Amino acid sequence: MDARQLRTRQALAHAILELATEKPLSEISVTDLARAADITRPTFYAHATSPGDLLARVLDDELQQLRRDFSRLSETTPALETVSLEAPERALVAHVFRHAALYRRNLRLRLPDPVRDMLTDNIEGALADHLGRHPTLAPTDEGLTAQERQREFAVYAAIAASGTVAALETWLRGPDPLDQDWAVSAILRGSPAWWQRVTREDNIHLSALS
Repeated sequence: MDARQLRTRQALAHAILELATEKPLSEISVTDLARAADITRPTFYAHATSPGDLLARVLDDELQQLRRDFSRLSETTPALETVSLEAPERALVAHVFRHAALYRRNLRLRLPDPVRDMLTDNIEGALADHLGRHPTLAPTDEGLTAQERQREFAVYAAIAASGTVAALETWLRGPDPLDQDWAVSAILRGSPAWWQRVTREDNIHLSALS
């Protein structure tokens, strides 16, 4: 990406974050974004297909970093050990809290599809990768083939991801001030216990992320 493209991308990111905090996505047009970013409509369409697509891409950039952090934590956990999900969950809740005004502005019963799908896909992918690295973590039938176990892991990750996003939406609909500690604790308490096994090695890994 050359310097001009980078400037345009940054201008668009700033524009969509600002406008989506002020009003719902349904009220934001491509013309609004082009004007705010000081670009043309054709230039906008070179970067995104719609305001919702642009917002999802901008938020996804931040979540990708959180996903990489979780991946490193998962990879450095010994094969016979398991890792607490508290640190990744706390990072996810912190992301939502930083953008709480934006998420709340666009929250009706649920978040807009592009944003909701982006959150779900990131969580689901991260958890599926984690189970792939630690296949003994999840309950499963011993008679399953490797392919069947992977399909089962994908189901577990999908359930956890969808539930987590729904929980975040419920938290966002709550009163101020939003309590991050409460959100993390409630989501973890509501998750199956086998996701949350903790070993003494976790203290080392978690402190490295803080």
